[in-house]
Amino acid sequence: MKIEINKLLQEKAVPFEFIVHNDELEDVEGELDENGALVKGTIIKLAKGSFEIELTIEMTMVFPCARCLEPTPVPCRYNYADTVSIDDDATELDLIPVVEECIYINEPFRILCREDCRGLCPKCGNNLNHEQCDCENDGDIDPRLAALKSLL
Repeated sequence: MKIEINKLLQEKAVPFEFIVHNDELEDVEGELDENGALVKGTIIKLAKGSFEIELTIEMTMVFPCARCLEPTPVPCRYNYADTVSIDDDATELDLIPVVEECIYINEPFRILCREDCRGLCPKCGNNLNHEQCDCENDGDIDPRLAALKSLL
């Protein structure tokens, strides 16, 4: 979303509202759902070439579960404010980098599909939430580590 600088110079505060989709974002871990992200806010002129941007982003992000990799939707609402400086010869102010920064710094560190997620089997890769595998009962233990199994 680009806003013309001339409009910003004429008014003290300029409101904006737009929707961002996945193809417009680059440095974000998760993906937006099909509705995209609703971005609302205002741009306030501080000085020549300097603007304060205040925005709110409402969206549902889909992250892979940290244990089983299942897509996990997470509702998000972020408030953000930043000061942006532009060159004197610029004609537009691009808000997408500000939106990306807001999403990036607010992304959750670790997402689980549920608290008791059992993850993937390290041998066969089965999702242990859906089916149990027989990998533990195989007797497929490295003989050098067999003594450690007796401790469990």
